[in-house]
Amino acid sequence: MRSIIQKGYYNNNTKIWASDEWFSNHLTGALFAFYKDLKKGATPGKDRQMAEINKEARASFYKELAHRLTAEGYAVEPEADGLLPARWHGADLCRITAGGGAQFREVDLAPEGCREAFDRAVDIAAEVKQYLQLMDAAPFLKAIGLDEQYKLLADFNGAVLAGHPTSRGVQFVTWEWSYGRAGVWGGHYFGGNFAKAKQDFALRAELIDRDAIFEPEQLAEVYRAIHETLDGDNAITEARRKLLESAAEQIENTVPDLAQRVDQSNQQELELNMERNGTVQTMC
Repeated sequence: MRSIIQKGYYNNNTKIWASDEWFSNHLTGALFAFYKDLKKGATPGKDRQMAEINKEARASFYKELAHRLTAEGYAVEPEADGLLPARWHGADLCRITAGGGAQFREVDLAPEGCREAFDRAVDIAAEVKQYLQLMDAAPFLKAIGLDEQYKLLADFNGAVLAGHPTSRGVQFVTWEWSYGRAGVWGGHYFGGNFAKAKQDFALRAELIDRDAIFEPEQLAEVYRAIHETLDGDNAITEARRKLLESAAEQIENTVPDLAQRVDQSNQQELELNMERNGTVQTMC
């Protein structure tokens, strides 16, 4: 019998690892179980109604998640047994749960790059779960000249973060208020990239300093420099080593395609060195 572990994100993205049995007993169908706990005297009709609502919410979540996963190179299969199967490079990877966790087999994560792909898939699922809940609770954004329906997700210091449901999934945009908060202007459009939209909103609202933000390309080079120091022959203190290792880990958790960026940077320098060496040999 194959061993399945499930991974869930709860309490502000705290990672929870649990056995399949524990996960099924505590998390699967949590909305329906919670409803029955509150409504001890619920009638079969109300139970069926809640089950239908839960089913619709799951279908909406899986539809949005399929858009996001497909955009990042995953292959998504139709829902099966209440789970959303995801594949990576033609092979089984995991099955996403309606709660935003995932089932997987260790053998499926053994090939190179698959564990990173799994971690990224679970992160995407957690993010989709988060912004769909925000979209459900958010009011509509009312502004002059805004023809399409946008949900107002955040509003601070003159900046606006909005989400727009489309056939391609939720699309995110930031604006600034104008005409005494009657209209908006200066739209920055991010497609389905919720993380980038949140960051841009925080910058426009002056919640964070622009100089405190590093682009992925910059972080990839910092990561390379850290490992050149860690792997070098020069002696460093244990305190500095721990700081560098923690910084590297933080970058790993921040840049999804870090490995590709580092490989590309290394390859560019390798080609440059080969070109220089070839030039020197030609001149000699």
